[in-house]
Amino acid sequence: MSRYKSTNENQYSKLIKEGRGQGVKQDYKPWLTVRDVPSEGLSTRIAGWKTGRIHHFLSKLELSFFYVLEWASAVTDIREQYPLPLEATIEIADKLGIKHPAVPKTQERAVMTTDFLIDVYHNDQPKLLARSIKPSTELASNRVIEKIMIEKTYWEEQGIDFKVVTEREIPMILSKNVEFIYMAKHLSDSPGITEDLLWKLEPFIYQKMQGTPIPLAKIALEVDEIIGLEPGTSLWIVKHLIANRYWEVDMYETIDTSKPLNFSRADTLLDKGRVVI
Repeated sequence: MSRYKSTNENQYSKLIKEGRGQGVKQDYKPWLTVRDVPSEGLSTRIAGWKTGRIHHFLSKLELSFFYVLEWASAVTDIREQYPLPLEATIEIADKLGIKHPAVPKTQERAVMTTDFLIDVYHNDQPKLLARSIKPSTELASNRVIEKIMIEKTYWEEQGIDFKVVTEREIPMILSKNVEFIYMAKHLSDSPGITEDLLWKLEPFIYQKMQGTPIPLAKIALEVDEIIGLEPGTSLWIVKHLIANRYWEVDMYETIDTSKPLNFSRADTLLDKGRVVI
């Protein structure tokens, strides 16, 4: 999305000193945060699985794409709101004959950002991907296309793969499923579940849920009652097992708690020898 920070010398230097747009993984600081841009309730701060830091997203579409990246095993780092060097984008805009983006109130030329800079491993080799997230309706705007051309030219000159991603390219069912399990990734966020207790409970929950025609929400509550857990605990455990890939489900099919869960144990779990029935 196209959002800008004023670029007068003092502000620019201040942001650089703050480390904005610098670092990797846990140490990366996005150029723009949810505090910097009016959002009308669409911005989100969320702790990342892969990075262990707080990510800042300025639209629901960015958040949807983020969930897909978090699930992708090939992705090793995610940097959002990544700044492009102002001198470079000014030069590119002049070369293309395009007016460079400016801050509306001051008309100062603005630092452009790319929504996502992604580290992946492809064929056992590290690779960078740059992705701009846009609603498909925005692509009808000539001005949006001009800004994309500046962004695209910059990344091509760096030898980095650049693409525009709309809602049409985001697998929304996968994204929604990751959102459903997202907050159950870590035992530290659990309703009192320890590592030892988890692996004592897993075989029983597996036995009760595997192949049952009973909807997930209902069977999870039944298991809670049988074991004496607080309501919702078994469902949280199911989410945790899926989030950590101990239980495998088709993430391209909607996980619907009003229906039975179709799942299997992952080979990695069986190999650990934790499961004995």
